[in-house]
Amino acid sequence: MTATTTQFDVTILGGGLAGLTLARQLLAGQPELRLLILEKARYPVSEGAHKVGESTIEIGAYYLAEEVGLKKHLVDDHLPKFGLRFFFNGSRPSFQQSIEVGPSEFFPAPGYQVDRGRLENHLAETVNELGAEFLQDALVRDVALHDDGQPHQVEFEHNGQRRQVDSRWVVDASGRAALLKRKLQLREDVEHNINAAWFRIGAEIHVDAWCDDPDWRIRVGKLPRRWLSTNHLLGRGYWLWIIPLASGGTSIGIVADPRLHPLAEFNRFEQAMGWLAEHEPRCYEAIDGHRDQLQDFNAVKRIAYSSKQVYSASRWALTGEAGVFLDPLYSPGIDYIAMANTQICSLIEHDIAGESISLMAARYQGIFMNLFRDNLLTYQDQYPLFGNPRVMSVKYVWDYSLYWGFPALLYFNGKLTDPRFFATVNDSVETIRGMNQRMQEILRRWDASDTGEDVEPVFVNQNEIAILMQLNAELRDRLDDTALEARFLRNVRILGDLFQEIVSRVESFAPDVLHDDPPGQTTDSVQLEGVFHALGM
Repeated sequence: MTATTTQFDVTILGGGLAGLTLARQLLAGQPELRLLILEKARYPVSEGAHKVGESTIEIGAYYLAEEVGLKKHLVDDHLPKFGLRFFFNGSRPSFQQSIEVGPSEFFPAPGYQVDRGRLENHLAETVNELGAEFLQDALVRDVALHDDGQPHQVEFEHNGQRRQVDSRWVVDASGRAALLKRKLQLREDVEHNINAAWFRIGAEIHVDAWCDDPDWRIRVGKLPRRWLSTNHLLGRGYWLWIIPLASGGTSIGIVADPRLHPLAEFNRFEQAMGWLAEHEPRCYEAIDGHRDQLQDFNAVKRIAYSSKQVYSASRWALTGEAGVFLDPLYSPGIDYIAMANTQICSLIEHDIAGESISLMAARYQGIFMNLFRDNLLTYQDQYPLFGNPRVMSVKYVWDYSLYWGFPALLYFNGKLTDPRFFATVNDSVETIRGMNQRMQEILRRWDASDTGEDVEPVFVNQNEIAILMQLNAELRDRLDDTALEARFLRNVRILGDLFQEIVSRVESFAPDVLHDDPPGQTTDSVQLEGVFHALGM
């Protein structure tokens, strides 16, 4: 940036994953934009221990690969993701006796395990080539926003000098620093209080090596590849992630409900290791010999939060962790970057073209925040269930089916920027919302009635569940509005059948769970017959 450059169309506060992908996406559609990125750090950043959020699921993976144009980089320089995998070990004497839930083959829609340092270094190298002005070591001091059509002013320090630029748009991608959210007092707490701690070890931690039984190993094929999954170890009130990184290290995190596992028990590395020795001893043993390869450690209290507003017709927006963050259990962090950035690009495009975005900004925000609040139901008050393999094995099927059959389907077909389509299917969306709210409550009641401690060691193979294979594979279909509406309405019916099948089986297995609710309707669906049989139902 030259000393005389003071006018920009878009200024992005923060040059991390959210800000850099937004810049690429904007410039791909509008290469003439004058775009400035202000980043307080300096690239290149360290690989392996830069940021967490290394696991992608379908929306985020599609966004990075196709919408941002990173597919070659992801395939060449990162790891394929072998789905989400869950182990319930509890007090069982060996890992071989764990209940395992996960795929035996890769799902059709791909995911990736990304090294955030490597990914963000690559993005930082490319945005200048696309025409962005990318200033590193730039510390934002103030933002003056205007709602009268006049440019906003952004004040920052760079190379020891105080600078100011005018910008039509300001987008906050500053992560948890949340510059605009703090300035505008937009933070909003959510009723989901969880804490997290994480660290990276400069060694490969392979869960495949945790059991010598040949039958256990061959469940997922002849080659050891469980380590490519985002592996979850679950217990009452907590879960643990183990994520491999292409740079040769492993990301490990503990997420817990403080009512059952206070943060003070694992908020430093030595405390975390003591906590692992007590609750997940096999993981502790795998890490213990690599203590000298510890790369970083961090702990965060109350990691979930929301925002009163994320987009404004006054030409500002929030994206990434500067906006909202929910829960890392199903790895949705990059999903929310994808959804926010896509809507922000649309707002900027229409505004630059001279169109009014007053109604559009409100509608996009409604779509985004409704999806966020709907997803909250998946996690809120559910952590006590996490040690129950019977309840959780069924919950995964419900949660996956809802995600692939609703928000992922609409995102893959470009509908997050089509409020009219959302209005067309609004009644069906409300039906899904109502089913999900009741299902999550049923799961809580079921857990209170049945601990699942009698479940025998079993592998619940998600590739053998037809509804999961179907809904995931169909994400690759590109549909016109008529076909998409028909597909969505069909998915609502499929979810309804799945709901009734779960309710009917729970009524038969644990009749006291639903005594206050209307009886479930009979259904011919047998999607989960094999799952129920494996779980002793």
